[in-house]
Amino acid sequence: MAENKKIKKCPVSLQPDIENLLQEMTADDFAPASSQEKENFIQDRQSVSYWKDAWRRLKKNVVAMVALGVIIFLFLFAFLGPVLVPYGYDEFNKGAENLYPTHYTLEDQKRVDEEIAARTQSEVVDVDEMIEKAKAEAEAKGEKFGRKEEAILRAKAKTAAKDTSNKETEEDVDPDTIREELGIKKHIFGYSNAELERKAAGEKVFPHVFGTDMYGRDILVRVMYGARVSMSVGVFAAILVLIIGALYGSISGYCGGKVDAVMQRIVELIYAVPEMLVVLLIATALKPILTDYVNSAGGGPMKSFVNVLGPNLISMFIAFGLLYWVTMSRIIRGQVLQLKQQEYVTAARALGAKGGRIISKHLLPNCIGQIITTTFLQIPSAIFLESFLSFIGVGVSAPLTSLGSMCSEALSGLSTYPYRLFIPAFILSLMILALNLFGDGLRDALDPKLKK
Repeated sequence: MAENKKIKKCPVSLQPDIENLLQEMTADDFAPASSQEKENFIQDRQSVSYWKDAWRRLKKNVVAMVALGVIIFLFLFAFLGPVLVPYGYDEFNKGAENLYPTHYTLEDQKRVDEEIAARTQSEVVDVDEMIEKAKAEAEAKGEKFGRKEEAILRAKAKTAAKDTSNKETEEDVDPDTIREELGIKKHIFGYSNAELERKAAGEKVFPHVFGTDMYGRDILVRVMYGARVSMSVGVFAAILVLIIGALYGSISGYCGGKVDAVMQRIVELIYAVPEMLVVLLIATALKPILTDYVNSAGGGPMKSFVNVLGPNLISMFIAFGLLYWVTMSRIIRGQVLQLKQQEYVTAARALGAKGGRIISKHLLPNCIGQIITTTFLQIPSAIFLESFLSFIGVGVSAPLTSLGSMCSEALSGLSTYPYRLFIPAFILSLMILALNLFGDGLRDALDPKLKK
């Protein structure tokens, strides 16, 4: 009776009913699988490396790929663009001052001048006719009509014309009003009259695509060089932050204990230092030293390099090296604190590997995703800081240009020439936005925890 007793199964149990399964199975179920069944079951899948997998996920991010395209375009714009434009960033083009990014043809300008002359001349002819009439009347009466009477009559006519129709005359002679009446439209790109004459003679003249400033300097070339300076500063700052921050953070995390505590207190002190104040103090301290160095006897590439950069930009690089690596160090420290508990680190220690080798060969390579992401996101931060400092006058020194300094120079003529501010501001905003968007996409692609 005990053998025939059924095992009662709980109605909510997830365990399979073994007895029913055994009753349903046959000897054929235990037969070896055929070759065809094995082929159908086994799916060949190519092994994918970490970098291939990251690139695959990055390509799926449409926003990041668009941002990458914008970054590549801006890079070519900044570094290859000046080669294609025949103007220098500090070249003064005489006769091409304050050009808009648009122009009127010589024929249209001639039509406007003729119309203005015709309307002005009609007023003069009326006065002359009035004088001739007055002369004829004086001769008929036997009265004298000399230069004095003529001058008085002209003055009275001029005064009467101003009192009665001054506003109407100004509106009739206004060039913009006349162009609107004649249906004359603007053409793209800026040209001076001399350049238009050269162009009409068959000479090839490169246009001022973005116009010129008050000194006749081509804004397109200056924007290119400004973008080049901003990108160079951003990349240099990111590399500096990478070297110092990764080294400091890895040592702090690996050593731990009292060493880590002391190193983190130093990081907290640096966090409390106002960055702008440090940049200004360093620039003030370095300016007389670097000026004396540049003005000293002798030459060389180092002196030329210092002369081009100027004390403000050099002080900015020093500030990056002193202050801006702390975020990188904290991120790397957190990663190292987790990774040093792994078995492969314990095995490396057991085999006698020293701390430097463990950090360089085992810990930092496994932090590569965080390192690349943090480094890349540092670039737009450095670009923004450089542009801001140049805007307030403590960044890039003349004759070298920057997007921030161009925006500062454009403020004086904002109402008349707004494009001088909008163009460099747009390029700067586009650059920072693209770098941040691509950095976010890079973070998602390199982090295995965010794998989709």
